Amino acid sequence: MCIRDRYQRRVHGESKQLSALIIGATGASGRELVDFLVCSDKWKEISVIVRRKLDKWDQYTEEQKQKLKIILESNLDTLEDTSRWKFQNYDVAFCCLGGRTREGEQMFRKTDYSYVVWSALIGQSNNIPHFSLVTGVGAKASSCFLYMRVKGETEEAVKATQIPRISIFRPGALLNRDNDDRFGEKILKYVPFVAKIE
Repeated sequence: MCIRDRYQRRVHGESKQLSALIIGATGASGRELVDFLVCSDKWKEISVIVRRKLDKWDQYTEEQKQKLKIILESNLDTLEDTSRWKFQNYDVAFCCLGGRTREGEQMFRKTDYSYVVWSALIGQSNNIPHFSLVTGVGAKASSCFLYMRVKGETEEAVKATQIPRISIFRPGALLNRDNDDRFGEKILKYVPFVAKIE
């Protein structure tokens, strides 16, 4: 069942269909976002930059498939060259990227800092007026914990861009992922003061 989206922009009293860019469309948050936008008649085009295509996208109706533009990249290092990405007249860019600290600090920082900041710069270079970012509960640049520190540093770097509108969401720990498990989230399950999502 499709969830109807109430997000709309008024132009001279008329509803305008919107276009979105999503980076990080295959994770727990991103895949839900893709479903949400594709199923809504308020969105006419959704471009996703991904390393793999999800099988569930083949189950969309033909009309929904026409909305979804899948850009496959074997390595997201290509995000760094912002000049190669053209998304003119898009309304919002969403970034739902998230790595694993168990992969090591260098890889985690690349995924959660570099890729995210490059995504924001792609939005800026294309004059996309709204950048929406999913980080994590407890994000703080001064934190002694790697996960929270990198998330906080990323938020600060994104805020430093010239994008007119920036939305930052800090969801709680996901306790039940369909696609993978995160060691850190398993630990947070037992921390009483940390927000959690079933």
